[in-house]
Amino acid sequence: MFFTFAGCQSTASIYPPSYKVLVAGDTLVYDGMITGDTVLEALRVVRENNSPTKKVKITNLGGYMEVGIEFGYFIKEHISMWKLVSYAFLPVQIMFARSKSVVINTNSLIGWHGGAKQSDELWELSVPKKDRPAFMAYLNRLRIKETPFFRYVDVDQQITSYGQTIKNSCQVTQKTDGWYYAIEDRRRKGIKDIIVKGVGLLNEI
Repeated sequence: MFFTFAGCQSTASIYPPSYKVLVAGDTLVYDGMITGDTVLEALRVVRENNSPTKKVKITNLGGYMEVGIEFGYFIKEHISMWKLVSYAFLPVQIMFARSKSVVINTNSLIGWHGGAKQSDELWELSVPKKDRPAFMAYLNRLRIKETPFFRYVDVDQQITSYGQTIKNSCQVTQKTDGWYYAIEDRRRKGIKDIIVKGVGLLNEI
């Protein structure tokens, strides 16, 4: 964090965390949060690459859902293989909601912690009361955006919130920040063609 000074006042300037976006051979390497600027840069380097980009290799710690949805459309339409390197939280699962092939490294973690369709009560827990009117207007626009995307990729939209609604889920019973799905559960929800490269996936960090 850096500070700029004007007279006797200081204003905090917060910069996004570092990231890496580049094309190596036929693979887009994306290491960082899903933000508008970073995704735009990813689309630019793919567009400027002299040969077709067929794969995406991602390490991610979450980001913005609306940006993840737009990136998801791009991956669905242009990328034949999606590869997860180590860990991911929403919105990255929106992006791999339907690539033609998904390869996940062993000892990776794919976490889920809600989506636009989760209950208003859950959103209210994390949004200050004074900010709720503006946030709910934004959330309603996001819900309108998210629903046709899941219909387009043919995945059950409840995959983003199911762990918050079933009575015996780890998020409900253990008050965790998120949950995970077994590979077979993901397939039942519509995420198919998943290959785990190695022994298995992590259940926690």
